Amino acid sequence: MPTEIKKKIELEVVHVLFLDIVGYSRRLTNEQQTLIDQLNQVVRSSEEFQSAEAAGRLIKIPTGDGMALVFYKSPAQPVECALEISRALKTYPELRVRMGVHSGPVSAVTDLNDRTNAAGIGINVAQRVMDCGDAGHILLSKRVAEDLEQYGHWQSQLHDLGEVDVKHGVRVHVFNLYNKELGNPEVPEKFRQAKGRTASAAAGRGEELWVAVLPFKSSGDAEMESFANGLGEDITTGLSRFRYLSVVASASAAQLKGETGDERALGAKLGARYVLEGSIRKGGSGIRVSAQLVDTQAGAQLWAETYNRDLEGSTIFAAQDDIAAHIVATVADSYGILVRSMRAAIRQKDDAELTAVEWQFQFFAYREQITPSAHAALKSRLKCAMEREDGQSDLWACLAEIYVDEYAFGFQDDATSLDRALTAARRAVEIDRSNQFAMVALAQTHFFRQDLAAFRPAAERAMALNPLNTDALGILGLQIVHAGEFERGTAIVRRAMDLNANHAGWMHFAPLWDHFHKGEYEQALECANRVDFPGFFWPYLVMASACGHLGRRTEAKAAVRDLLALDPEFAAHARSKVGTWHFASGLMDPILEGLRKAGLSIPENGSSDSPRRSKKMI
Repeated sequence: MPTEIKKKIELEVVHVLFLDIVGYSRRLTNEQQTLIDQLNQVVRSSEEFQSAEAAGRLIKIPTGDGMALVFYKSPAQPVECALEISRALKTYPELRVRMGVHSGPVSAVTDLNDRTNAAGIGINVAQRVMDCGDAGHILLSKRVAEDLEQYGHWQSQLHDLGEVDVKHGVRVHVFNLYNKELGNPEVPEKFRQAKGRTASAAAGRGEELWVAVLPFKSSGDAEMESFANGLGEDITTGLSRFRYLSVVASASAAQLKGETGDERALGAKLGARYVLEGSIRKGGSGIRVSAQLVDTQAGAQLWAETYNRDLEGSTIFAAQDDIAAHIVATVADSYGILVRSMRAAIRQKDDAELTAVEWQFQFFAYREQITPSAHAALKSRLKCAMEREDGQSDLWACLAEIYVDEYAFGFQDDATSLDRALTAARRAVEIDRSNQFAMVALAQTHFFRQDLAAFRPAAERAMALNPLNTDALGILGLQIVHAGEFERGTAIVRRAMDLNANHAGWMHFAPLWDHFHKGEYEQALECANRVDFPGFFWPYLVMASACGHLGRRTEAKAAVRDLLALDPEFAAHARSKVGTWHFASGLMDPILEGLRKAGLSIPENGSSDSPRRSKKMI
């Protein structure tokens, strides 16, 4: 090995692809040699392998039943190599290979043949990640997945499996990489067993708010049976992406397929208080999926919906993806019936008993009725909770959101609110970069600090962490609108509204501002009438400004009267209050012009009429 590579090994974090042949030890000696020869041929055919080897930037470590490949350039190298190997393996059905990828440090060592080799935690973790998989799996460590998530074309191929125990009490957080052609979409057996044990341990604990997706019933047609199985797995996977939900693994729920009994009995077998079940019927080219959510403890149906799809216009997989997305978004949304039921279930708990996730429920409850008194109460409670437990990402995210609201809604005249929000949000993300709630708080903080260069990547990452969280999509899509990207932001919010028919009323602000900036004031008024945001002046502000532009004096005056009833001093500080949200949208002047036409006396300029600006922390 060249001297310069040896030095690099000692100093750099490298990117390791570890792979082995499943069932290798059970083969005869001559079969083992044949399989190894085939694997070497497949690996050497990889363009990524050849490119790195030609550049002298690849270490190959044989392991008997497989190998470790050490790359230097980027974490995408071993992943691309794994995909190329997976594609080539299609011509070797007898060669059953699993792969694991991790980025980490290694050091130079000299083996018994006086050859320079590599060893260290980077290789060890890659092997542990691989050990979690079955044949066909391409598994990535959380570190590698987070690096790849920064690039859009990888996001749809990354599927979070969560954490699992490996050797010596170590836990690893693993992602499954697959697409429609390559990789293995099945949940690895190690994870199925671990989640099955967790579900069993939860049985009998009435306080646990577990959710289980029971096998969907179908007509018995083979195609519909496959559709039902896939739909259940997709819904389970989607629900699992919401941190505040504890979801029973698909494999555990699948064991109840064909069993009879009411939801209460089936839920008890899985240790789940909530069960989601349904049925599928087919007629001609159409399918009908019925789904319902049941609280087994109360014996109450919390939600039910029917979805009709025509397979002539789409594939069965597209229909499955679409229906699963709508069910997950509707059931799991923070404003939805499931979260409301969970909040009610913990209502009698003292603050000292609340978990970090349950504090999110307290924040969701406050957000339904954002008032100065509710804000002050939750802020005080959170500070007390932080004194008891300050290492929880969710708690820091809640506190960051409270400080953001303090500024955004003017609850407290404190110039340090956004500085404190930034400190809390950064701490939340530092503790757990995969926490979408924390990443949303960080993105919002950057937005109100008017640091759009930092806001945009934080918002993109937050939305990628869970694209079915309609609450997060709505919040960030609306702020993207406020940043002046009207079409894209509105499209994101409309997607959220389409996924969840029970979406929050404030989401109508996104199409509202899109119409407003186009001068389509009639359509903006229609959107304003759909906004459900009690106690705040913004709907009346829009009505007054739009009617002012349209020359509807009577309606404009009525809207101004309603606006001033909520905020008598609004006119004196109009530019500051509008500028808090519209500092970059280009709508400041059109909004104020419409208000003046509506009869509101707003100063043209002046210190009391300037948008609030906060110090940016670089």
